[in-house]
Amino acid sequence: MGSVRQGLLAVEPSSQRRRLLLGAAAVAAVAAVGPLLIANPYASRLAQLLFLNILLASAWNMVGGFAGQISFGNSSLFGVGAYATSMLWLAGVHPFLTLPAAALLAALFGVAWGWPCLRLRGPYFAIATIGVAEATRIVVNQVEVAGGASGLTLPLEEDLGPVLLYGLGAVLAVAAVLLSSAVRRSRLGLGLIALREDARAAAASGVDIARQQVTVFAIAAALTGLGGGYYALFTLYVVPEKVFGFDLSISLVLMVLVGGIGTVMGPVLGAAIFLFLEQFVLVSLPDVHLAAFGALLIFIVLMEPRGVAPRLAQLGALIRKRMG
Repeated sequence: MGSVRQGLLAVEPSSQRRRLLLGAAAVAAVAAVGPLLIANPYASRLAQLLFLNILLASAWNMVGGFAGQISFGNSSLFGVGAYATSMLWLAGVHPFLTLPAAALLAALFGVAWGWPCLRLRGPYFAIATIGVAEATRIVVNQVEVAGGASGLTLPLEEDLGPVLLYGLGAVLAVAAVLLSSAVRRSRLGLGLIALREDARAAAASGVDIARQQVTVFAIAAALTGLGGGYYALFTLYVVPEKVFGFDLSISLVLMVLVGGIGTVMGPVLGAAIFLFLEQFVLVSLPDVHLAAFGALLIFIVLMEPRGVAPRLAQLGALIRKRMG
């Protein structure tokens, strides 16, 4: 276990510098293209969706990638965050101030059903999360104070312009990636990876499996709830079939698989690829977009089962080797 810890946590100075340079380049790129995207309503909405996808995929990867627990229930956490923001907003709370409440309620709800479900492993956990997501959607459909099946329509706020929404989305996405990187390199991340590789060996080495799983699940749930709140801010409309939909949970799994499960940058790349393919298919093949979209994603997963991020890392290492 000690050698594994040293191997995972040891980071060369050159590697740290590369991460800092990449982070600075990413921030500079977001700031540079921001004015261009904000000026175009369609481009602005795509940017908001991209930030949302990065946030949600990074959150899912902490549980599905680091801990190896494949969840199909993250839509329940997303929906709780979306409805928390919507209902508090309609009650008179400033929209931005609803986001911490959305994160907290989603974390509490996630721990409430994650605590018993995380005792399961593999397909049993996945099936349990599907049941939780569907049960939550059905219950919210019947709650009249939440708008029932018709959902909630939110007021148009002049303060929530494209500039603020773009900036907020960028901050949330960058924060999610940084937090994912920090978890990956921490003692918590080391324990989760050990659990993913061999649960019995991890337990024998002193890893508190239950505590570590619940901790990372609470973090991921809070981020997912934040994503739901952000979604409510820029769509101004939430409905159970959308925010609690099973297709959202499937989309998160596909984003991470395409980008590279268990990596920090995989969810970022997967979110961008997913959004591009989604928009391309919707525009080019509107009548059969679901079948075409599924076929394209299956093709990518079959061609690159480890995802795009590991392949790009190999390519970068090869280029550096030849140049130096």
